[in-house]
Amino acid sequence: MHAVSLTDIEPLRPLLSIQPLGLFSDIDGTLSPIVPRPEDARITPRCRELLIDLIGSDVRVALITGRTFDVARSMVGIDEAAYAGNHGLEFWVDNSLEVSTPIGPFPGIVDKALSQRSNLSQFGVTVEIKREGVAFHYRQAPDEPRAVFEIERTIGLLSAVEFQRLEGRKVIELRPNVEENKGTAARKLAFRLGLKSIICIGDDRTDVEMFDAVHALATQGIEGRAVAVRSPEAHPEVLAAADYSVDGVGGVEWLLAELADAVRPTAG
Repeated sequence: MHAVSLTDIEPLRPLLSIQPLGLFSDIDGTLSPIVPRPEDARITPRCRELLIDLIGSDVRVALITGRTFDVARSMVGIDEAAYAGNHGLEFWVDNSLEVSTPIGPFPGIVDKALSQRSNLSQFGVTVEIKREGVAFHYRQAPDEPRAVFEIERTIGLLSAVEFQRLEGRKVIELRPNVEENKGTAARKLAFRLGLKSIICIGDDRTDVEMFDAVHALATQGIEGRAVAVRSPEAHPEVLAAADYSVDGVGGVEWLLAELADAVRPTAG
């Protein structure tokens, strides 16, 4: 399978009549442009406006992200949406925050390792500390190979710890060695939100898990389609796992606007 460029929403219309409909989306690189400093990222005003519009038309919106819930909510600013933060380790549903899995000593061990490698910033590496892990962003690095080398040296300090390693767009992330990921998050939210159909949007390799989960839900009576966001950094796996594609965050804005128009209740 390889994503077909989406030029109108006709292929998605059959899903719109299967209610309740869910919209699952990644945030960075999908609703929010990739920026040099990850802490500066925000979803575009147009995306936020359209997500609110979709929620007002009874579409059940869920943001599934590698960001922590607190950061994700600050980036999006929509409390009425559901969230799966930290690759499915945190959930915000019905105005309640849930942490899905005990994570043991992992955060303390990461903090100890980072204290021994506190010079990463001089190589242009931004370290994002999470309660359930750590992400090393090297988009600002003037010498990317050297930055990755220094990150790998830091990771070497964790050799006695079992962890998962995730790689995305100019980022290497370590998280606890648990089963949860964006795919398990998508499955959990599909059932928690009572969905019968899902449109799923993402741009990075970790979103492949989400795409695969949405496709697999067809065996349980939930129809879904995946939309990849094309960019110069898009990994081939993302496009191979998706049904359709759009170009960049601007393409996502177009798609959300088309969906909002299609599901908006008609007057009278």
